[in-house]
Amino acid sequence: MKHAFTLTAVSLLSSHIAYANPSHEANIEVKSNLFAQLGYYHQSRDQQFAIPGILTSADAAHQEQGVQLMHGELGLLAIWPQVLAGKIILGSHHGENVEVEELWLQPHIGQNWTLRLGRQLSPIGLYNDVHEHEWRFVDASLSQQAFLANQYQDDSIKLTYANGMHDLTAWVGRGNGYPAQADTNSSTPAALGLSYQWQGFKQAHSWRVVGSLAHFDATQRGAQTNQGHNHTTTSSAIVFDGTTTLVALGAQWQWQQFGIEAQWMGQQIDARLSDSQQMQTDLDAFQYGVSSQIVWQREALELALRYDALISDNQVSRESSEFSQALNAEGLRPQRISAVLNWHFAPAQTLRLQGNYEEITHLSQNAFWLVYQGNLNW
Repeated sequence: MKHAFTLTAVSLLSSHIAYANPSHEANIEVKSNLFAQLGYYHQSRDQQFAIPGILTSADAAHQEQGVQLMHGELGLLAIWPQVLAGKIILGSHHGENVEVEELWLQPHIGQNWTLRLGRQLSPIGLYNDVHEHEWRFVDASLSQQAFLANQYQDDSIKLTYANGMHDLTAWVGRGNGYPAQADTNSSTPAALGLSYQWQGFKQAHSWRVVGSLAHFDATQRGAQTNQGHNHTTTSSAIVFDGTTTLVALGAQWQWQQFGIEAQWMGQQIDARLSDSQQMQTDLDAFQYGVSSQIVWQREALELALRYDALISDNQVSRESSEFSQALNAEGLRPQRISAVLNWHFAPAQTLRLQGNYEEITHLSQNAFWLVYQGNLNW
């Protein structure tokens, strides 16, 4: 179904360009990209990833260890100036199922305005609208991992107004993935949001401030979560019906070789939960996380340290062993310290070395990555 959708959209883009004005075909710019990320991953966790107090998705953590093709992408961008643009990215994680990561059309609607329709990354916080392989760290921050299962993408309509220093974006989406779950019997969008960005440059300084608000509806968000691979894993036996409102505030500041970044994410949950024994409870929860980075760059080298922490306050109307196991975080404050070295040793090529130390449960754990990634553009 995804491949049929892809071919149909690409055909529509091609036929629209050719039909509208054949004389303009010579002005169309086409750019292609091939990306590969290969490396080694090791972690000391001997059980499935879970964050006490938070109903995490099975997509939230790396599962495969050892040497592997971590991520591959094939992208195509077509631009008809002042008329239409379109993009498609096909991607695969760990060499398994190929997915449509992005597929959108962007008609020209005038200066300062951008309208984009299709599958795309949603503007949530500092990092969600940037592909994960372009992040400074190999993995997502702990709060983004918990609240968005690393990264949220959706079939959506996005409208942006930008005047250089200020961007304001509104979007409405189907609700394709965690924390949303679209109701197949309803045409009502299950995800929507607003995002504001202020950025500027002054001599050796640059800054960026971002605030976003997103609302997600979930209908029968269940235990079985497809990771986009050839298998399905079980993250929890709990079924979730309810809403999640997520607020993110973040800032970045760069001065010559040094930089500081910080982000706060908080979510309010109002839901009805059901466990494997069909016992039900009402959940009223407020959960928030902080993430901060210190960065140093010189020529081809980049060094960074990151600290993440999570806190949850969950109130349930009825107890069960499954609810307690998933939601009881008493005496725990999940946190993680990460260090990364990125060496951009050649154009469009990077060697990455990262280590994590985390205390998410009562046991401390660690993780290690050695990754090569490269882009081929033509």
